Parts: sequence; structure tokens; C-alpha cells
Amino acid sequence: MDTEFIPTEILLVFGTNIRKSRERLGYTISDLAASIKFDRGCLSALEYGEQNIEYITALNLARKLDVSFPDLFSRNYINNSAYDKSNRSNVFKDDDYLLVFIENFKREVRSRQIKQIELYAATDIRTETISRIINRKAFNPTIKTLYAMSYMVDTDMYSLFSRTTRKDEVI
Repeated sequence: MDTEFIPTEILLVFGTNIRKSRERLGYTISDLAASIKFDRGCLSALEYGEQNIEYITALNLARKLDVSFPDLFSRNYINNSAYDKSNRSNVFKDDDYLLVFIENFKREVRSRQIKQIELYAATDIRTETISRIINRKAFNPTIKTLYAMSYMVDTDMYSLFSRTTRKDEVI
């Protein structure tokens, strides 16, 4: 963990990517908010990194905007071919992204040999909250909480939400 934990950082990245995707599709904030049954004011605050949201709401936004869920957490989203709809890898695909996140998180903890107590010391997220997520007893954590977990293992959220296999793993 080379940098200080700043939870608003990922909210700003995510919000900016939502705003750019919404504008590209020609949706107003009111249209998008109504289509996913979300408060218009909260969506506006989200787009400027001022609103934390739950995982399921983030997933609904990706689905409605037809963008890759992991890409919404990428700082390079706007600069990459995210808007090129001929590239089908950048569109929304249904998946259990929370499970993918948890499995990748656990893999990172093991590979880095991080002790459980070290995980909780770096952020203000309660140990019970993280434990419930890891053990699949919490199904709708906030983006801020998931970002704290990604910070704990010094891995970006894009990677934790992506289905990839590492070269050193046996398939």
C-alpha cells in the first residue's frame, strides 16, 4: 500500500465513468435515475464522487448503460476503447461480480501472505463487515467498502472484479 487510503478516490473514478457513459448514450440524469429506480439527486452526487452506493445499484447502472462492470472502476476507461461498441468485450455481461471480487481478493491475500489483522488496520471498515463479505453473508456491500478491501491487498478494483487466471495458477 504505497498511497494513503482515500475512499472518495474510487467514487470519483466510478462517477466520472458513469457520467461519460450516460452522456454518450444521451440519457439525462433524470432518465437514467428513473430507469433504475434511483434518486436523481443521489445519481448526480454519485457522478461527482460525492455519493457512495451499493454494489447492486452499481451493477444496475452498468447493465442499463451496457458497459463492462469492471471497466467502470478503471481510471483508463474513458481513454480506452470503452465506447467502441464493435468491441464486444466492453459491453455488460451478467456475472456474479461480487463472487469474482471475493475470490480474487482471497487469492491476493494468500499470494501476498497478508495476515488477517493487517487487513483491517489500514482502513476504517469494521472487521465484521469484511468477514461477512468474504464469507458470502453480505450480498450488497457499498462501493466504498469494496474499495477498502482492494486497498488492503494493493490491487485495483478493475482487477478484482475481472475474471482472469494468473499464469502461476494451475487451471
